[in-house]
Amino acid sequence: MENKKKTNPDDLCLNCMQDRRGLAMCPYCGWQKGTGAKELYHLRPGTQLNSRYLVGTVVGSGGFGIIYTAWDMSLLQKVAIKEYYPTGLVTRAQGEKEVIVNGEKNRGRFEHGKKRYLDEARALATFESHSGIVSVLDFFQENNTAYIVMEFLEGIQLKDYLKIKGGKLPYSQALSIIRPLFDALSAVHSKKIIHRDISPDNVFITTDGHVKLIDFGAAHLNDGEELDATEVILKPGFAPPEQYSSRTKFSDQTDVYALSALFYLLITGMVPQESLARVSEDRLLPF
Repeated sequence: MENKKKTNPDDLCLNCMQDRRGLAMCPYCGWQKGTGAKELYHLRPGTQLNSRYLVGTVVGSGGFGIIYTAWDMSLLQKVAIKEYYPTGLVTRAQGEKEVIVNGEKNRGRFEHGKKRYLDEARALATFESHSGIVSVLDFFQENNTAYIVMEFLEGIQLKDYLKIKGGKLPYSQALSIIRPLFDALSAVHSKKIIHRDISPDNVFITTDGHVKLIDFGAAHLNDGEELDATEVILKPGFAPPEQYSSRTKFSDQTDVYALSALFYLLITGMVPQESLARVSEDRLLPF
């Protein structure tokens, strides 16, 4: 790759991580040198982490973390870095790196969540060679929080692919997407990890045709421990009944329900009826 051979980090576009060729505006993506963070609490583009990674722009965020594009200055390659940043528990002053816990009453929950975040990263790192799971390359603690370094995927999210295809897919194509996801889930569940957030947002189709399960930010180690209300994830239509409880235990079936709901969406073009409503009156249409 061209970047690996000759790009100096100082010459990188911090949005697409290509050589800006000495220009203030990137000729590839139009990003302007010196552009600040999208939100006040995001790390500034150009921030260094672990004396190895050059942080770029934000490519996604959720209730538990922020995902940045980044440059690995050791291996000279583009990566994605996810920062543990649980909304509501922490803040960060504009332009600073350190994460600040919102009061001592939240410190225990934050530290517990950070430990589980790293435990899950450690477990996920064992799947580096699995074609259906986004690869975890590194993880570390810094700035009073934790970071997971992952492969940077080129391609399209399933939700966007569905829009291009008119909202639904032929049965055979839907099955070709679901099969590798069930294989990925089988591997993940063997390590007692539950994804808890399977939906079109968290499935990625790479440019070389691989279907990958991504965004394990809501993942939960199936160790019998209950989650509190701040850790509950809900995607209506994809969430089984147990995810509506503020304190509950999960099992592999939590993901199986969500993946089955995704299959239904791919074939029918309709998000399934919410699981709690189905308990009293199941109105799912046959296909």
